[in-house]
Amino acid sequence: MLLPKERVTAHDVHYTKTFRRRFISSMSDDIAHMVVCSPFFDKLPAPFNDLLGFCSFLNRRGTDSINIITRPPGADPQAMKLDVARRLAAQGVRIFIRASPYLHAKVYHFEYRKGYYRTFIGSSNFTVGGFERNHEVVSEVEGVGVGSACHREIARMEELGGAQTFEAWIVNGQPKGELGEI
Repeated sequence: MLLPKERVTAHDVHYTKTFRRRFISSMSDDIAHMVVCSPFFDKLPAPFNDLLGFCSFLNRRGTDSINIITRPPGADPQAMKLDVARRLAAQGVRIFIRASPYLHAKVYHFEYRKGYYRTFIGSSNFTVGGFERNHEVVSEVEGVGVGSACHREIARMEELGGAQTFEAWIVNGQPKGELGEI
């Protein structure tokens, strides 16, 4: 039986602690590609502790590619730190900077070697608050194929409307965007 190019196979909505459990369990299968879209980065709950620890974990597990979509590093204390962005870029993590318009989206997208994907979309930032402390609501979409609305929106955030790679952002003088200073 041939599967359609794209098909949603499951959809659910989670509050903070259920989301955290589902997020962690999402790493039990072999991940080919991971996308993290969040404007805020801070400490993370164990076992990762922070964004560097999370990306190192994925790299050790053999993840082919990791993309991060965020706002300008160092824009304020909750933004990704500039030294962290440099270290991640040196490890091959692709970082997309959205300096304008202001990025507020939170999306966590797993593409698996077996051909399915799982995407979490909601209010949880990539922080301890977003994964443990705050009252968050996150929608989980699972499906097969690469033509979903989730894929379309990730491509839009990476490619259109003001996104730059981290390297281009550095070359262009680190534009600060609509809020904050570098």
